[in-house]
Amino acid sequence: MPAVAALVGKSFATATITFWLNKAFTCLTDYCKAEGLEDVKSRVLRSMNKVNAVLNAVDTENIKEKSTDLDAWLWLFRDAVEEAEDAIDELEYYERSDRAKNHKTAKQFTRRGTLKRLRKAMESLDKVATDILPILNVAEHFIGISSVSQPQVNWMISNDRVTGSIMTEPYFVGREREKERILRWLTRKSDEDSEIVMGSNHVPILSIVGHGGMGKTTLAQHICDQDDVRRHFKVIWVCVSTRFDVTLITRKIFESLTGVRPSADDFDAVQRNIKQQLMYGKFLLMLDDVWEDKKKDEWQKVFAPLRKGNPGSKILVTTRMRSVADMAANAMGVERDYLELEGLQQDENVKLFNHHVFSGPNPPDNEHLKPIGDQIAEQLGGCPLVTKVVSGHLRFMSPEYWDRFLQGSLEHFKGTEDGIMEALRLSYNHLPTELQICFRYCSMFPQDYEFKKKDLVLMWMGSGLISLAGKAGKTFTRLEDFGELILSQLTSKSFFEMKFKVDEHSQRKEEYYVMHGLMHELARYVSSGEYAAIIDSTMLENVEGTIRHLRIASIDKFSTEDVKKITHFKNLRTIIIDGPGLINKDMLRTVENVIENSKSLRLLRSNLENAYHLPKLADLKHLRYINLYRISSMGICGLAKLYHLLLIDCLTDWGEEPRQARCIGYIDHLRYVNFELFRSGEFPVGRLTSLQELHKYRVQGSKGNSITAIKNLTNLLELEVLGLENVESVEEADNAKLNKKKYLNSLFLSWSARADVESGKDDLILDHLEPHPSIRNLKISGFCGARLPVWIENVHVTNLVSLELARCLYWEHLPSFGGLKYLKKLWLECLPNLQQIGQPSNTSIDSYLPPNLGTLIYIGTIHVLRINDCKKLESLPLSFKEMSELRELDIRNCPTLRIISSDVGNKILPPSLEKLVVKQCGDLELVLIKSLHGLSNLSELVLENCPGLEYLPSADVWKNLESLKLMEIIGCENLTSFGGLGSLGSLISLKISSCSKLTELSLTPQAPDAAAAEGACGGGDDDDIQEENPVMPAASSLHVDYLEVDIPSVLNIDPLKSLCRTKGLVIGCGRQMESLPEQWLLQNNRHLQSLKVQGASLLESLPLGSGEARSSITLVPSFIYAYFSKQY
Repeated sequence: MPAVAALVGKSFATATITFWLNKAFTCLTDYCKAEGLEDVKSRVLRSMNKVNAVLNAVDTENIKEKSTDLDAWLWLFRDAVEEAEDAIDELEYYERSDRAKNHKTAKQFTRRGTLKRLRKAMESLDKVATDILPILNVAEHFIGISSVSQPQVNWMISNDRVTGSIMTEPYFVGREREKERILRWLTRKSDEDSEIVMGSNHVPILSIVGHGGMGKTTLAQHICDQDDVRRHFKVIWVCVSTRFDVTLITRKIFESLTGVRPSADDFDAVQRNIKQQLMYGKFLLMLDDVWEDKKKDEWQKVFAPLRKGNPGSKILVTTRMRSVADMAANAMGVERDYLELEGLQQDENVKLFNHHVFSGPNPPDNEHLKPIGDQIAEQLGGCPLVTKVVSGHLRFMSPEYWDRFLQGSLEHFKGTEDGIMEALRLSYNHLPTELQICFRYCSMFPQDYEFKKKDLVLMWMGSGLISLAGKAGKTFTRLEDFGELILSQLTSKSFFEMKFKVDEHSQRKEEYYVMHGLMHELARYVSSGEYAAIIDSTMLENVEGTIRHLRIASIDKFSTEDVKKITHFKNLRTIIIDGPGLINKDMLRTVENVIENSKSLRLLRSNLENAYHLPKLADLKHLRYINLYRISSMGICGLAKLYHLLLIDCLTDWGEEPRQARCIGYIDHLRYVNFELFRSGEFPVGRLTSLQELHKYRVQGSKGNSITAIKNLTNLLELEVLGLENVESVEEADNAKLNKKKYLNSLFLSWSARADVESGKDDLILDHLEPHPSIRNLKISGFCGARLPVWIENVHVTNLVSLELARCLYWEHLPSFGGLKYLKKLWLECLPNLQQIGQPSNTSIDSYLPPNLGTLIYIGTIHVLRINDCKKLESLPLSFKEMSELRELDIRNCPTLRIISSDVGNKILPPSLEKLVVKQCGDLELVLIKSLHGLSNLSELVLENCPGLEYLPSADVWKNLESLKLMEIIGCENLTSFGGLGSLGSLISLKISSCSKLTELSLTPQAPDAAAAEGACGGGDDDDIQEENPVMPAASSLHVDYLEVDIPSVLNIDPLKSLCRTKGLVIGCGRQMESLPEQWLLQNNRHLQSLKVQGASLLESLPLGSGEARSSITLVPSFIYAYFSKQY
């Protein structure tokens, strides 16, 4: 249903409302006699032109300040339209209910009340629309006034900003003078610092001051990211934001220092731990986005454990206010020292503008637009955020629009903070209506909230914000595609930033979206009266009665009486409830009452772990989206009657679901459902023809779910079918109609292991489970047939991008896959009888192999190749160098694998390779290891159980691996030397385990000379940063942050014995240890933050000297926590 939320001053709103007015009158005419309504219809439709004039004339963001009468009229008009929309929606609900129950005649009895409300809504709309005439006189004051006129507002600031020391803006331009000033301040000697210090035990402070969007945080991140800075300081990053909570800030300092959350709840204990941590080595504390400028005693509590830090330690602060710089300096007892951040220089701003406009896919015409762009960039005031937003705004506009923008809109841009917000509002006001609506929605979430694309789009859909009605419907067939386009456009216009992180469990790179701080402020402002997020009861008083979408951020901070007040908001369409886990029964019932009384509710989402009962859930006839951590059987019974539902994501609270749960199979508009709801028996999916994803659908044979039940699910994008051994015939497989599902993107076919395999039956069944040729991701697991399906052999699925074949026990031959020209990921896992891949070639001598050997012809575009547990596979042609886009090569447990190729002695790995895993691969092991030279993009290397490996490559090889960050050497029993590993300067993490000959060599270690070690580590006063030559020479280039070894004696072998900047050490097998490697710990004590020793049953003492704690030690299995200190 189109969102009536389009009432934002755009002509689109008029078209949407007119559409629903016509539909409302049609419904009234169809269901009953509509006497007297023809005149109402004529008057309302005639009034829409005047309504349109008002909506387009007013500036809705600050209309209340200009005219309370006009603001009140707009909300009355919206209330009337939404009342009609709800009534029409309810009529559609009854129609769907009838279809679900197979009623052949409409039951007008059940609709009588709804029709009465619809007629009343039309009459109310007639009255409100008639009242437009006096309102037009008010609107005249707005016509001709620019939509970017100066708003007199007190901008709302979020309490939830999160930043870190890692650069978030990949393109950094300018600020050379500012960088030089900060680095010069960092390198200043203690005697120079004394000029600005008013007493002893004080740490110098420099504040970076500038208004929002000037790049304060980005500059600070750039400074903290410098190698010299990180080498000479312990960098501690704390994002403070508007909530100056001393306990929280102190705990954040400890966590940034140690990498672990403080175990002590006692504030004093955490302070003492910080003080002990900071005694060894200089620190740089970065306090980002600080607002507190009054509470000196609170500042002093934060600074208390920092005052005993080593000479040369510094504190950097970023803030919008000079008063914060004054307060910080006053609280520390130093003179104020601050750097005022002005706009970028014109040439720098032009560079930044051009980067954001003309880089990336499908850039605009550089030649014709660049001269205009240069003029625009020169007039933007040098604010990086404004430049980024304006460039995003112009990127897809016509040259004529660029000209108009240059001549007209730029006059409103100023360098002040109000001017920046004015510039952002200009970009916002130029957004299409759909984008404005979806942007405002995100104001309910904290600043820097990490939105996942799918989750956000589904919430927009669930709350009724997006629709395919009108122009969009001509382009898209799926609502999700339209939502993704909106997010993409908001991102391209810099209202969102797209970022990436690696999932801790899957290790896959995932994208997410965040809002910049000023964008979040803008969203909060333009959404006033419509959206609200409340974090405590005091905020309830400021929530307006017109609110439509509400998020309660911390339900545990409210009393039941506070929550009851939410029932006063009669038009809620979205309720999102976040909490700490469980709430008491009284609070739960109060929350349920609020939900059940929100009759217009479209979206309900809660992460509370309580089981919701919701006895009146079935009354919420407009509900589209329900996401609850847990729901009871009573709640499920109501759920099954909500025929508008698009998404159900709940876990049940019982052993077996009630019979009524199967009625969910009759909600024929359902698009997403969590099948964990249905733990036993049959679930009828056959009518769910709108379903987009079907996961963990288990075939149960004649007694339950059948594969044929999915034949009509033609809109599926993702399908996962388990228990395919229960498919009883070829006809049954054929009737699944997988080849008719043209939208299917990902398919997972799984068989369970069994002994009674019928010869040839499984092969035929898989042949008849052929998907549509458009399929892109395919996984086959547990298949017990003898061969690959003919639709892969004959390359019918030509668009495959990813192919995973796992635990198929009887396959002996596979094709070459050479016809899959788009394939980027090939994963072969646990194919124990596989002997041959591809066919012998008679056309290429390089790829020819004897008939009893295997050949693999690789696809040049492949990104990931994994071959695991194929123990009979004997050979490959290994034309890896022809795979110009290969990123990851993972070959494990293929012990008979060997190479036959004419270029054995040459480089056989492509320079594009980023990850290489080699484990038990016969002759292939040494060939791959000898081919490391020149892999400048390699970031991860794992060598495991390689018996042929006796020594690592020379220094010349390691010097060229400039991107290598992670390395593991495990179970290489014949390894006797690390070779030239000491020349590797980029490594961050190193693990060495179960290399028995290395262990033998290390049993009689020669401890390094302490003075030599200290010199190699750049110890003493020379460790300070020097302006002219800040980098001290080192005996070894290897500086590992995190090191894991199985026994401590390995630390006595070069180059490990020369390490002196290690932050974390794990000793995996400490059973024979009676003492810790004190000499190695001593030379690393300036940087070491954590030490973990596993199984240290014989360890009798810790190297505790002065009594001051240095870093935490975990003793396993007793889980005793203790500390050790420096020994001089």
